[in-house]
Amino acid sequence: MSDPIEMVDRLGLAFLSQDVATVLACFVPDDDITYVGSEAGESATGRAEVQKLLEGLFDRPESYSWQATAATVHTVPGGAFVLAEADGEEHHPDGSVTSFPYRVTGLLSRRASGVWLWRAVQGAEPTTACLTVLV
Repeated sequence: MSDPIEMVDRLGLAFLSQDVATVLACFVPDDDITYVGSEAGESATGRAEVQKLLEGLFDRPESYSWQATAATVHTVPGGAFVLAEADGEEHHPDGSVTSFPYRVTGLLSRRASGVWLWRAVQGAEPTTACLTVLV
């Protein structure tokens, strides 16, 4: 069994492994999946396209991970919509780690076994807003 918030962390650990099969195992096993990353061009729909995108991401020398710090979960029959704040980490080849704020939003599907798997997920790096008031 898993729960929706655990799936945020599981996906973060899968990304740290830089193993495409491990990440894809976090998604439903059919072709109707989507992954959107935090950078321009990091968007793919369909298992083959998501796999291709992940292969490109994992060619980078650094790896990424995240762990949820707070989350809102909206459940519906057979699914859940998750909005999670997370602590992200960029792991560099020299062993150093850079922390950053991260956000994971997505749709999970609950399988007959009770396991939750991602159908669609988006990662984002929230920035500090700067508001300008025009008078």
